[in-house]
Amino acid sequence: MAVVATKNPTGLKLKLSAGKDPETDKMIVKSRTYGNVKPSALNDDMYEVGELIFGLMDSMKFSLLEISRIDNTTLSA
Repeated sequence: MAVVATKNPTGLKLKLSAGKDPETDKMIVKSRTYGNVKPSALNDDMYEVGELIFGLMDSMKFSLLEISRIDNTTLSA
């Protein structure tokens, strides 16, 4: 039996540093995820969009740690 892979909408995730916890001195990490990205979107384009979205945020409050692509595929028989 062959397994069929169906690509679902992709996600774009920004991982942000929100400073340090004054009590524990550990970094506070927040993330923002944006969905319904076409699975055919190019990695370079997604990275550029992630940087543009970050540019619209309050850069005094956050610093950008990482931009991730989240692929989602459904497997069925």
